Parts: sequence; structure tokens; C-alpha cells
Amino acid sequence: MGHREGGIFRISLRFGPESGRRRAQKARLVASPAWSVVAIPTSRTSFPAFRLFRRKKSCIFQLYVTCYEKPAMRKKRVSITDMARELKVSPSTVSRALRGEPRIGKATREAVLALAKEWGYRPNMQALSLLNNRTQTVGLIVPDFAHPFFSVVLNGIEDVTREAGYQLMICTSDSQYEKEVQVASLLGDARVDGLLVSYARDTQEFSHFQRLQAEGVPVVFFDRLAEDVEASYVITDDFEGARQAVKHLIDTGCRRIVHVKGPEHISTTFNRYLGYREALKQAGIPLDPELLFQAEDDKGQDLLDMDRLRDLLPNIDGLFVFNDLIAYELIGIIRGVGLRVPEDISIIGFGNDPFGVYLTPSLSTVHQPAREMGQTAARVLLSEMQAEHVPPTRSELLPTRLLLRGTTRPRG
Repeated sequence: MGHREGGIFRISLRFGPESGRRRAQKARLVASPAWSVVAIPTSRTSFPAFRLFRRKKSCIFQLYVTCYEKPAMRKKRVSITDMARELKVSPSTVSRALRGEPRIGKATREAVLALAKEWGYRPNMQALSLLNNRTQTVGLIVPDFAHPFFSVVLNGIEDVTREAGYQLMICTSDSQYEKEVQVASLLGDARVDGLLVSYARDTQEFSHFQRLQAEGVPVVFFDRLAEDVEASYVITDDFEGARQAVKHLIDTGCRRIVHVKGPEHISTTFNRYLGYREALKQAGIPLDPELLFQAEDDKGQDLLDMDRLRDLLPNIDGLFVFNDLIAYELIGIIRGVGLRVPEDISIIGFGNDPFGVYLTPSLSTVHQPAREMGQTAARVLLSEMQAEHVPPTRSELLPTRLLLRGTTRPRG
């Protein structure tokens, strides 16, 4: 009937003496949905897709067509209605069977569950959220994804939310108040069922979280206490951890101990400073303002009065630092002026970040139970989300632990 020319099939059809309309109808029958007709313009025919040759009382139609595969149709997501149609029951019966309601007979429930498994049925979360007025979503705001501490906290949060069937929407404020306000609004618009927050270093006003609370969204703070907000929080005992760290420095002979504080407006900075001050007081060592320094961020990259600290290093014998990242930066500065750690200056960080054990010498630090903090904060939030009435706020204080490694001298 035809032959192939390159990637094109040429099909010839011969018809008897019929009207032009009838011939056109027959020709069109050849072009099935699996064929794409190539239009060939010619002045000898009124049909642009065909070439018409006249031989006495018969005609030859030549169709130049290309064969192509039909595009695969996008697979339709299985719905409750599809399953109901297959099982010849109502959609509400299928829905109740999937939810395990006892009024559905055992045989019907088993048939629905078997079909759901066979067809790979997945519930429509958007429809469920409209039905239940819940999105099964927890919002999370952290200051910095890259910080090892918050990465471990996130793992702990996910341990609990995943087991409870909740999704996480994770946002970062990049330690900026303005961005924190934006992402809090975004999470509110996404109708999260609850919110976990460690606020930005320069946040001093918390109305963006109070607005969410007024809309019925429970908010739980972790790591950093927001005293102006009536909310639950989960923190570590920063005061006692700092006190023990400085006490150890004193017990190993240190008397001029520098404290590098963290960003000014966060609760952890204040509580660790109070622990430092209490240890000095208990040892009868007066507080010397000359030994206090402030870091503008929690990475030690914007340490105020760096030149003054560098000049002071030969006249001190201990350092208690807001966190491990800043401690790491200071070890390099100490070596840069020709001093040794810990022979000349002992140093203790805070947080127990994973890299500390790989330094030379390894970093003495105060361990924060970061994963436990994330797990506890998530459990507190879930309990508030599932309560019928607004529950009283809770305060969870997790213990710290002093880890002595290579950057401190041993006692005695």
C-alpha cells in the first residue's frame, strides 16, 4: 500500500470515479490518531495535505505521513471517588473505611484497604486540612542553618514530628529581625498548626509571634528565652554550665579569665555571663570589666575590640567563650601572638559542636543536649496543638555537662 522514504511513510490510495468530496472523506480515514499528516502544497489540488494525480476515470491519493508515538498520558492520582466507583460503594464509605471507623463492616474495610494498597492511594492532604481545619504542618524558624548546633536540634525536632505524622516547614531568619518577621508571616499564611522558634540575634520586639498566638497558633521557643511573650520554652541551663566551666578554669590555677560574650540581645548571652560572674564571686575573684569582650555574631567574625584582646593575651591565663565557633577563632589568634594552648592560656567553649574533637588540641567545652532540646520542644508543641483548650505554658530546663579535653590544663 505504501513505502517508506527516510523517516516518512508514503501511502498511495487508488479510488474509482467518485466525487471530490467522497474521495476526500476516504483519504481522511487513513489519517488515524497515530499518524501526523504532512501538508504538501500543490497547485493541482484543493486539498493541501494530498497530491492528486488524474488518470482517466480513476484517481491516486498520495499521503505523506510521519509516524509518532502517542505521548504518555499523565497518570491520574487515585481518588476516593475512583475507589468507590470500582468497589460500587459510596465515596463516604471508602473515606470512613480508610479512617478505620467501626461502623464500616470488616469485609468492606478490608476490600477498601486492599484496593488502596493495590492502586497506591495517597490521601489528599489539602482536602483533609480543609475538612479538619488542620494542615498537619509544623513551622520552624532558626537563625542559621549552617550552625552545627541548629542542625542537630533540627534532627531532634524531626524525630518527633515525623513519628507523629506532621510535616516540617523550615525557614531561616539569617539572624535578621526583618527577615524573621517575613517568614513568621509566611508560615502564618501557610496555616501551620504550630510554630517552633529560635529568634534572631537582634530581635527585641516579638509582636509578630504574638499575632500568630492571637490567631490560635501555639508558639514554643527553644534555646533562647523570649521573656516578653507568654509562651512555653525549652532551653539548657546556661547559667550552671558557664559556672562549672569557669570554676574549672579557677581550680586549675587561672585567675585572669577573659569572657567573650555572645550577641547582646539574646538570653543565652546574658545567662552565660551570669554564670561566669557567679564563679568568680564564689572564688573571691573580683569582676574586671577589662576582661569582658562582646561578639556581634555567634561566629566570632565580628569580635569587638579585637586589637585590645590581642594586646591583652600575654596578661591572661584563661578564656571562657560564648560558643565553640568563637573559641576556635580565638585559638588561632592566641597562636598568632606566639602563645600556647593550654600551657599559657586555657580555653573553654560552649555547645559541643562536632568539629571540636578534631581540633589540635581538642576543644574543652560545655555540652548542650541539642537533639534532646529539639525532641523536647517538638513534644511540648504537639501537646499544645492537640489540647482542646489553651494549656498553661511550660518551662523545660535541660542540664549541661562539662567536657574536658585538650585546651584546658588538668587539675593539680
